[in-house]
Amino acid sequence: MLITKKEREFVYNEIFRVGILVVRKNKKNSSEKEKNKIESAVIIKLLKGLLSKGLVAETFSWKVYYYTLNDKGINFLRNFLNLPSTVVPLTYKKPVLAVK
Repeated sequence: MLITKKEREFVYNEIFRVGILVVRKNKKNSSEKEKNKIESAVIIKLLKGLLSKGLVAETFSWKVYYYTLNDKGINFLRNFLNLPSTVVPLTYKKPVLAVK
């Protein structure tokens, strides 16, 4: 399967931005394909590659893959995307509570 650099960077940016990626296991995803222009099979193959390197954790339930980024994966994606060490995924940020 040929995956373009643009698709790879988009998927890596998305998983790094949020810290978790949810992908449905279906061949024909019309609504999702129109939203992000990348087929779910391509996303699954990219994340399976990260899984084999031990950079993400995978959970599969009811035809849905859940990929969670771990610390080793964060460091790998920081180097790949040329991001500073101060940038972290949203799941790693602590919520700011409003003081009244």
